[in-house]
Amino acid sequence: ADAAGGGPDAVLHAARAVLDAAGAAEPPLELDYLVLVDPATFTEVAAGHTGPAVLAVAGRVGATHLIDNVPLELGKESR
Repeated sequence: ADAAGGGPDAVLHAARAVLDAAGAAEPPLELDYLVLVDPATFTEVAAGHTGPAVLAVAGRVGATHLIDNVPLELGKESR
């Protein structure tokens, strides 16, 4: 199963692994935030959340501020 099929904890764990590797690069990524939110309210989703969510991340590499988000459907397998 992919991370989105595994729920919020799996998604955050997978994203954190990628960002930790970027933090070890040169120049390093300095993480500002990594959060999984409800797309309607932008509040953090609960551990057992299924359905739509947005993975939002921001960080800095040197003087460059990077912001991104990815819409996800939690609790469903990707095909």
